[in-house]
Amino acid sequence: MGDAKQALEFLKHEVENKEKKTILSFDQFLGEARKDPQRVLRNIFQRFHDMVKSYVGEGKNEYPDDPENIGFVEYDCSKVFVQGADNPFFPDRLFANRFVRQIEALKQGSQQNRIYIYEGPQGCGKSTFLNNLLRAFEGYSDTKEGQTFEIFWDIKINERTLEVPCPSHDYPILLIPQNYRSGFLDTLLSVDTEASKQFKDRLFQEKEYEWIFKGEACTICKSLFWALFDKLGSLDQVLSMVKVRPYKFDRRLGEGISVFNPGDKPPKENHLNDRRIQEKLDQFFGGNVVKYWFSRHARTNNGIYVLMDIKSNNEERLLELHNVISEGVHKVIDVEERVHSLFFALMNPEDKKKIEDFKVESFQGRIQYNIIRYVMDVPTEVNIYRSIFGGQIDKYFLPRVLDNFARVVISSRMNQACQPLQEWIPNVAKYNRYCDESGLLLRMSIYGGIIPSWLSEEDRKRFTVQVRRKLIAEGENEGKEGLSGRDSIRLFSELASRYSGKPNLISMSNVTDFFKHKMGRDQRDKHIPKNFIQSLVNWYDDTVLSEVKECLYFYNKEKIAEDILHYLCAVNYDIGTKVKCKFTGKEIEVTVEFLKLVGAYVVGREMNNKFALDYARDIQKKYAEILAQDREANITESELYKELFAAYVKNLKEKALQPFLKNENFQETVKAFGTEAFETFDTRLKEHVVYMIDNLKSKFGYTEQGAKEICLYAIDQKLSEKFS
Repeated sequence: MGDAKQALEFLKHEVENKEKKTILSFDQFLGEARKDPQRVLRNIFQRFHDMVKSYVGEGKNEYPDDPENIGFVEYDCSKVFVQGADNPFFPDRLFANRFVRQIEALKQGSQQNRIYIYEGPQGCGKSTFLNNLLRAFEGYSDTKEGQTFEIFWDIKINERTLEVPCPSHDYPILLIPQNYRSGFLDTLLSVDTEASKQFKDRLFQEKEYEWIFKGEACTICKSLFWALFDKLGSLDQVLSMVKVRPYKFDRRLGEGISVFNPGDKPPKENHLNDRRIQEKLDQFFGGNVVKYWFSRHARTNNGIYVLMDIKSNNEERLLELHNVISEGVHKVIDVEERVHSLFFALMNPEDKKKIEDFKVESFQGRIQYNIIRYVMDVPTEVNIYRSIFGGQIDKYFLPRVLDNFARVVISSRMNQACQPLQEWIPNVAKYNRYCDESGLLLRMSIYGGIIPSWLSEEDRKRFTVQVRRKLIAEGENEGKEGLSGRDSIRLFSELASRYSGKPNLISMSNVTDFFKHKMGRDQRDKHIPKNFIQSLVNWYDDTVLSEVKECLYFYNKEKIAEDILHYLCAVNYDIGTKVKCKFTGKEIEVTVEFLKLVGAYVVGREMNNKFALDYARDIQKKYAEILAQDREANITESELYKELFAAYVKNLKEKALQPFLKNENFQETVKAFGTEAFETFDTRLKEHVVYMIDNLKSKFGYTEQGAKEICLYAIDQKLSEKFS
């Protein structure tokens, strides 16, 4: 029984502290406004803007020092669309930047009603986007930072009482008569702090706050105010009957947020009232002095009104919104009801003609179309897979293979021709080691905010502000067609179920096999660009080869330094001479073979005798120039030494795989790694294999199994020969 009591006490404490509405007098409300005017004096547009900005933040810019930066940043939208959502929505970078820009414009355009229609193909996540956006706003409104207030009346005259809620959820500040509001606020906000002064300047000068001076209370509150003033003759007494409470947004109850689906039938009655309240108002003030009439739109005044798809009954609802959106008023019997709401709608592209058929120009001008497309960047597409199939899916794939699956899907959503890219890089084919012939892989990177490192210095310089803006604008026009989000999830599920149960990790070969042989030919030919997969494989293979070389190659800096110093000494002597190197103190014999060996590492290819001797003479001349300039020069600090050292290292790294390619024992040693049989192999081979696998794990994120498999892949596919 004790446990039950404790549970009830806990529930009581939580509910009463979190759910109980704080009722303020009008004076207390003004105190709150004076103390924190920026939070208290906000309309629905400003609060919606503040919600998004506070949840999303300023964004991350990967290239802050780039003079050609266009502010195409990475926004973390997870607090709005992912956290706490039953069905997360993952906006790609293109959409996130566009969404934040729209929110900025929403705040500035708060003086006139608009309807914001989000248009996109089926399967792009429109409903998920809007549902999560509304959920986030509902949650924000329950916090102190997101709180707003509404009026309700607690009328007490001659021992008679009457509570009258404001069905339009009026902002309390609008109860101050319009003629006196400016002077009233000037006096109220006369607080001698820098923050207050800055806000006051904004309040009286910026357009976003015009609503405070031009807005009016609803007809019910306005009528009550003046009826009470006429009856009592005292402003103090009137305002003592005004109470203020937090405006509770509840989508399910239709309070503050009303969402209509196409199948929801419109009610027969367009206006509402409360007979009990009306009868008491008539008793207080006489018949028809205060008319407690309002429409269903009142429930979302200063709130959000949503149409989910412009179809069926929602076509009629949209047309009925004409006056509300265009004029900001709605007729309720013979009363003009003012409505200021945030209007949203979703629409498939084919339904746009229905709106155009309305042929009401004033209404058309109040519609702002926003696009939602299929995902166009790789990290976002992969996050969708992780969300649906679990974060553990990465462990079934070799590094980058999961990303490459996403790249194939995204390629289906892209336009083959891209004029801005053609103007920027007329010959994309020069990057065929890293990119496809249409530049889709390059554009995917840019849409994800990444400027590829493989671009030439010349093309990076030509990647100007104008080029970037044109390319991003091109991205806004893509993603209308191709494999939808639902298609992508289905294909990924098929890939995972087909290959994940096997002993090896899912490889690029599996992805290639899946799209070439397991996906229907008609669907593949329709959606996936010709030769794209092969270009993707080429890029992947080049990356793998570089990684394996990087990880297999380990050199002794001292040994390389010694080789170069001996070489610089040797070039000054005749063939056959034995000489003590003045740099190392060791004796060396100057032979053609020695000059050929070190020279080959420096130039990166084999040398014949003549080439070796000619090259040595060229180096000797450069060395002599150094000595002529400074007899005491430190050779290791010279440009010549540094150039020879860097070239030696580079070419040694490039050739790192060569000694092992035709060595069957090396392949077997890799296969045996992690087993008892590994100890039976040559010590030197074992050292190389251990070094390589440890590096692949620490530098590039491979597991031990993945490191073994990728090394064998590089050998089996003869990648060194492929890119020789």
